[in-house]
Amino acid sequence: MTTATTATSTSTSTSEEVSSAADIGALTVDARTGADRVRPRFATRTKAYGGSSIWTDILGLLKQHPDPIYFGDGSPAKEAIPLDLMQEASQRVWANALDVLAYGDQQGVPALREVIARRMDRLGAKVDASEVLVTAGSTQGIELACRVFLDPGDVVIVEEPTFLGALETFATYEATIVGVPVDEHGMDMDALAETLAREPRAKLIYTIPTFHNPTGTTMPVERRQRLVDLARQHNVAILEDDPYVELRYDGEAVPAVKAFDNRVIYLGTFSKTIAPGIRTGWVAAPSDILAMMLSAREVMDISNDRITQRTVLEAARTELDDRIVHAREVYRPRRDAMLGALAEYMPEEVTWSQPEGGFFIWITLLASFDVDTFAHAAAAQGTVFFPGDWFYHDKSGKNRIRLSFSTVTPERITEGVRRLGEAIRAELYG
Repeated sequence: MTTATTATSTSTSTSEEVSSAADIGALTVDARTGADRVRPRFATRTKAYGGSSIWTDILGLLKQHPDPIYFGDGSPAKEAIPLDLMQEASQRVWANALDVLAYGDQQGVPALREVIARRMDRLGAKVDASEVLVTAGSTQGIELACRVFLDPGDVVIVEEPTFLGALETFATYEATIVGVPVDEHGMDMDALAETLAREPRAKLIYTIPTFHNPTGTTMPVERRQRLVDLARQHNVAILEDDPYVELRYDGEAVPAVKAFDNRVIYLGTFSKTIAPGIRTGWVAAPSDILAMMLSAREVMDISNDRITQRTVLEAARTELDDRIVHAREVYRPRRDAMLGALAEYMPEEVTWSQPEGGFFIWITLLASFDVDTFAHAAAAQGTVFFPGDWFYHDKSGKNRIRLSFSTVTPERITEGVRRLGEAIRAELYG
C-alpha cells in the first residue's frame, strides 16, 4: 500500500520517464480510474449483461462442499463425445488443408450444408442446402435473428421459462420480452393467442419445442400446428431452437415445427451430438431471410472455422449416427436414475417433469420456496443446480429448479438427489 501511494505521488509530480515497478503499478491504478470515467459512456444494452456472471455464482456454490455433485451441465457426457471419430476426421482434413486456409465458405461448406439438409429431412422439414447457413452454434443463430428482425422495443414472445442465453441475447437488443406459460405439453397455445392479440409489436416467437430447456417437455403435433397457424395469422416469425431433438430415449418422434411451415427459422447444432467446443450449428430459413442473416453474419465474423466444418462433415458422413445411438444409451439410464431417485427421495409436496429425451428435469417446489436462498443450503449438503428464476425474464420461478443428468453417472445422480431431498425436507420441516 505504501509503495502504491509513493508511486502515485511520483507519477503526478514529475514528467520524468516511469521506470520502476511501483510507477507501473500506479499507471494501472490510473487506468482503472480512467475506466471508471468511461463507464457512463457504455451502451444502454450492456445493462442486459448484469452485474455478475452465473458461472461466478456456480463456482461459489461448488466451494461449499468437499464433494459437490453438479446438476448444472447442459453439455454432453465425456463418454458420449466421439473423440476418436473427430480425431480421425481432423487428420484427414488437415492432410489436404492448404486450399481451405484462406477466407471462404461464408455460408458454410456446401457438402456440409447438404448433409444438414438431409438431417432436416428426417424431421419432416424439406430444406434445400441453399437454405442452410452454418453458424457458430445455434446461439449465433439467435443473435443473427435479432440483428435481422429486432428494433429496440419490439416484442419477442418466449416460453416461460426458457433458455437463459436466449433471454440475455434478446435483452441485449433491447427487445420487450413477453412470456407465455409452459405446461406438461409445452407452450400454452390459448395463452399465446391472447398474447399475440394484445402485442402488435411482436416480431418473433422463440420456442424450444422438443425436450425443452429447462423443463424437458415436448410440444405435441396439435400444438405445433396451432403455433404455425397463430404465427401466420399475426405475421410473426417463429424461431425454432432444436438442439436436443436427436437425443430421444422413448416415446414417438414428433416432426419439427418447420415441417408445418417452411417460413419457420430453424436452429440446429452439433453441440449436443458431438461437443459444444466445436462451435458448429446451423440456421435453416427461407432464402429471403437467410440472405439477410448471411449478410449480418459476414459483418460479425465472416465465417465458421473452415477446418472444423470439414471435420464435422467427415464425421457426419461416416459414423456419427452410430455414435448418437451410443450417446442415447449413455443418457437413458441417467435419466431413469434421476426419475427413480426423485420418486424415492423427494417429499410428496415436490413435483417434476417426465422428459422423453434431452438433458433436463424441471422440479417444482412449494410456492413459499426462494430457490436462490435454498441453493446455498443445498450446496452445503453437496448438491448444486441451476435456480429456476434464471430461466424467467422477470426472475420469477423462485420455487423451481433445473436438474441436468447428462454428465453425472447413475450412482452419483442417486446420491445427489438423496442429498437434495434432505435439504428440501430440512427447509420444509426444520
